[in-house]
Amino acid sequence: EVLRALTTPILFVQGARDWLCPLDLLEPVRAEMKAPNFRHTVEGGDHSLRVPKRQLQGTRKTQEDIDQEILKVIGKFVDQLPPAAD
Repeated sequence: EVLRALTTPILFVQGARDWLCPLDLLEPVRAEMKAPNFRHTVEGGDHSLRVPKRQLQGTRKTQEDIDQEILKVIGKFVDQLPPAAD
């Protein structure tokens, strides 16, 4: 209920393997939200956005690379927000 009532733009940064809030449970809630909302999915990421080492080896990325990608997405989201009213 709380998420549905919010009016402030929201960015969900979600691990694809998040067992605490699976994507299939989040999506119907997002569809009912009043606020503009966006989702960035970390492929292979868990609830803490950690990707298993085995999967990272296949991509030739490190967890730090993944974290930097997440920070870029957050930065772009924040940059597009309208200025706060004084």
